[in-house]
Amino acid sequence: MIKEKGLTLIELICAISILGILLVIAVPITTDLIDKWILESTAREIVEDIRWTQHLAITKEISHNFDLNISNRSYRIRSANIQESIIKSVKFSSAISNISSTFKNHGTYKRLSFTPTGNPSQTGSIVLTSKKGRELTITVAVGTGRVTIKY
Repeated sequence: MIKEKGLTLIELICAISILGILLVIAVPITTDLIDKWILESTAREIVEDIRWTQHLAITKEISHNFDLNISNRSYRIRSANIQESIIKSVKFSSAISNISSTFKNHGTYKRLSFTPTGNPSQTGSIVLTSKKGRELTITVAVGTGRVTIKY
């Protein structure tokens, strides 16, 4: 009796079929996780930049602005002094399908200003929506300027 080494065609087809089934299950889960991760990381970056804008206003003792440009899908941080250059400019990921805000319009921007005492010019929120329909709301509290994310 001769023992043959190797796999039969049926064993190979079964192994490939099992791998295919696992991939069909894993791919949607992975895309959901990526979508959620991009949305949450974008929201955290915005929160940190709003806090940084407040910090700059306090430490430099001059008002600073967080300007959200919804049509251009970007935001910037700059001093209220027009002669100074933009401190930071960020474009949103294409994975963010919709951006809205309750901040007041200032030209093409939705502007949130912080005074040298750290107080915000207004209260409001920014809502980010992912391509899969998930929403996160970033809220700036009146008086204190506390920034929170509502999941």
